[in-house]
Amino acid sequence: MLTLFIASLAILIYIFFGYPVILAILSMLFGKVVNKGDVRPKVSLIISAYNEQDVIKQKIENSLQLDYPKENLEIIVASESTDQTNDIVKEYQDQGVVLYAYENREGKRATLYRTVPLAKGEIIVFSDANAMYEKDAVTKIVSNFNDNRIGCVSGRLRYINSKDSSIGKGENAYWEYDLILKRMASRLFSLAGCGGVNGSIFAVRKELYDPIDKFRGDDFEISARVQINGHGVVMEPDAISYEEVSESCEQEFNRKVRLATWNIKSSLMLLAEALKKKRWLTSFLLFSHRFLRYITLVFLVLLLVSSSFLLSTNLALFFYLQLLFYFLAFIGWLLENRKFKLSWFFWVPFYFCMVNYAAFLGLAKNIFGKTEMLWEKAR
Repeated sequence: MLTLFIASLAILIYIFFGYPVILAILSMLFGKVVNKGDVRPKVSLIISAYNEQDVIKQKIENSLQLDYPKENLEIIVASESTDQTNDIVKEYQDQGVVLYAYENREGKRATLYRTVPLAKGEIIVFSDANAMYEKDAVTKIVSNFNDNRIGCVSGRLRYINSKDSSIGKGENAYWEYDLILKRMASRLFSLAGCGGVNGSIFAVRKELYDPIDKFRGDDFEISARVQINGHGVVMEPDAISYEEVSESCEQEFNRKVRLATWNIKSSLMLLAEALKKKRWLTSFLLFSHRFLRYITLVFLVLLLVSSSFLLSTNLALFFYLQLLFYFLAFIGWLLENRKFKLSWFFWVPFYFCMVNYAAFLGLAKNIFGKTEMLWEKAR
């Protein structure tokens, strides 16, 4: 049991501390600088929408107010909606907004697969209906495409109500941690392997849009394939997108389960492709940041179980510290369900356990073949 304890602890230390340190060293030794420029190519902004009647008007108004030249900006709404979303979009057609409405519900990825070939822009910017951009967001993103080495660019997501709930605090803390990693990976032109781009705001050269297939073309998969095919994927931290974090713990948990279910299989497929093409850095990032992250709970359980057999040794304290951590997470869950505002003492363990349990359920669904998913609303 001692060997299992040491191995589990070592892997967890690597996931949370070792990998970021290695990434920092790589970015310092081999970091590159993007040759940005004041360029204005034709851009198509594609807004994915499924039953977004509550926010689509605000999103279109937000898009029309972007400071990018109107003659070079095509605004497209790709919709499988069955509510009033399409009717609202049609009100803006005289302002140049294009609607592609699809009757058969096949999901977001299939909708984008059908819509991207119809876009007129050299650069495709992907967005969600609930994501509101800073006025200069598209301009900031596009400036990176002045560098011919760059094939895909991610913006930065900020939550506007992140302090209202423990979920919001957890999401905000996670994204701040993720931002540190992404800044380092971006200097390596290898953002896709390190968590990927942000689905609410990212752009790709149209000729490089190459989804795995009709049903596998989300933000992670698109950006990873750009990187695997030899083009740089970077982050533009000044291109800001705003979203409201989910107020429902259950809703956010289910969203994370869906993402994990999908991304675990994608990670393995893309890792195999990266290894085949000898993209060693991308392979390292995909394995360390994507795959290991999704199976973290396995090592947490192994650590707890193995340490329970070592109570008669000097390592007994590790077992009791783990029990305390999970007890605090449980109390946090109880208080969150009763709408209490949690101190960091409770929301940190609660959020950590929730995220890893969601990832574990995603892993289980892949093992048992329950991975079919249809489009859900953005929030």
